[in-house]
Amino acid sequence: MPLPGNRPSTKPGIKPGERPSTLPSTRPGIGDRPGTGIGDRPNNRPGSKPWVRPGSDRPTTRPIKHPDFGNNRPGGGRPGSGNNNWINIGNRPAIGNNINVNINNNFKRNLNWSTNRRHWGYNPWWNRPSQRPWYGGCWGYGWNNRWHHHHRYYWGGYRPWPGYGGPSTGEMIAWGLVGWGLGKLIFDSGYQSYSNPYPVQPVQTIYKTEVTYQEPITTVAEQTAPTDESTAEKMAENSESFIEKSQQAFKTNDFLTALDYANKAVAESPGDGALHEYRALVLFALGKFGEAAGVLNPVLVGSPGWDWTTMITVYDTQETYVKQLQALENYVKGNDGSADGHFLLGYHYMVCGHLENAADQFEAAVKIQPADTVSKQLAELARSSTASGEEDDTDTEDLGDVPEPKPVDAEKLPGSWVSDKGEEGKVTLSLKDDGKFEWTFSRKGKEDSSFGGEYTINEEGLLVLDAGESQMVGTIQMPSDSELQFVLAGGPTGDPGLSFNRS
Repeated sequence: MPLPGNRPSTKPGIKPGERPSTLPSTRPGIGDRPGTGIGDRPNNRPGSKPWVRPGSDRPTTRPIKHPDFGNNRPGGGRPGSGNNNWINIGNRPAIGNNINVNINNNFKRNLNWSTNRRHWGYNPWWNRPSQRPWYGGCWGYGWNNRWHHHHRYYWGGYRPWPGYGGPSTGEMIAWGLVGWGLGKLIFDSGYQSYSNPYPVQPVQTIYKTEVTYQEPITTVAEQTAPTDESTAEKMAENSESFIEKSQQAFKTNDFLTALDYANKAVAESPGDGALHEYRALVLFALGKFGEAAGVLNPVLVGSPGWDWTTMITVYDTQETYVKQLQALENYVKGNDGSADGHFLLGYHYMVCGHLENAADQFEAAVKIQPADTVSKQLAELARSSTASGEEDDTDTEDLGDVPEPKPVDAEKLPGSWVSDKGEEGKVTLSLKDDGKFEWTFSRKGKEDSSFGGEYTINEEGLLVLDAGESQMVGTIQMPSDSELQFVLAGGPTGDPGLSFNRS
């Protein structure tokens, strides 16, 4: 039967389904904004500073590179294909007030990104629709204009204006996009660590291993990646056959059978985040809210969650979903100290497009469970992606007479820099006189990962670490000649970044 067209309202005091959603068809701030994109103009405006490559007597004019998915090779919406709509959300018609997701321009403007297959495993989120016919797309995250406007400075760090035209039009990409753009590189590099605050039972795989949900699913994807394309296709085919049976059971409200087949699908293809997100939905339908949160948390740390198109496609009717959402709302009201409940409710509000409500729930989860770094990041992303978030200036920080930090002298950068994070590991950043760099992350005395390439200080004072298929861009400060502070551009408020000491 046809699905009703309206997403459930989730505003406090209004029962889900009581009135149609009035959200616009395009989320505020995610459309094309002429002239405000990062990196869409040459470095030749009057008075601009040339890019400086340490050790070179000539400035470089190379701009910050962004993901290029416009090649003419076949491949549909995959990186390297000729299809600019590389997320490829499919051609199914919009359902009522559904928000059609188009994140191409946002993602391509991201300063921090990686197209290295190893950083995403064998089935990255942008390629899911080609393998999962039921997968509609990811929720439409927006520009983080309000955050950027209010948080130019913090703890002595510096937030530059990478947009063009100065502070009045400058924009910064929101944190979720930064983390997702880097894939598992953000963890492999040692920049960020992850631990799941919500316990959940592991799932056994056909490979005599188990998914414990104690690490990002993007990490699991890389660990379980097949060695060739035919094997990958076979894994996807096997898991999809179980998902079809699971969704047939799901639409008849036989959720226990749906869970059994979902587990079998995950066992076949343990690195596919779309399958884990679906499994979390089945647990949600069963009222197993804590387990659902435990499955979702390591999924969302590495990739954006579903949009409304994908969610409602799985259900027989919207009313079924509304009843389950009401059950979760009642659970949270009766267990206000349940961080996992708030996190899960924030996720569902986010999928429905009610970002202010989602931000409220994520913030509540963080207050109860400070270790939930995913909720913290999603709260900021959701809050800053709302219309009110962009227009409300009432909470502007009083910056007082805080002086703007001085630009770092590029000639002082060459050397070996070490950030010792104790049990979490050690990061060594080697910046050479010839403009080359090497980044190494080691734990327990053993090298976990490394990458290298060329580094540059751009006209905005950002340190650009360009490794070809991956790029990390951050603000830097040198409190002294032996100290270096590095914070990824677009990071969340209060992100401590990495503190290096010259070795």
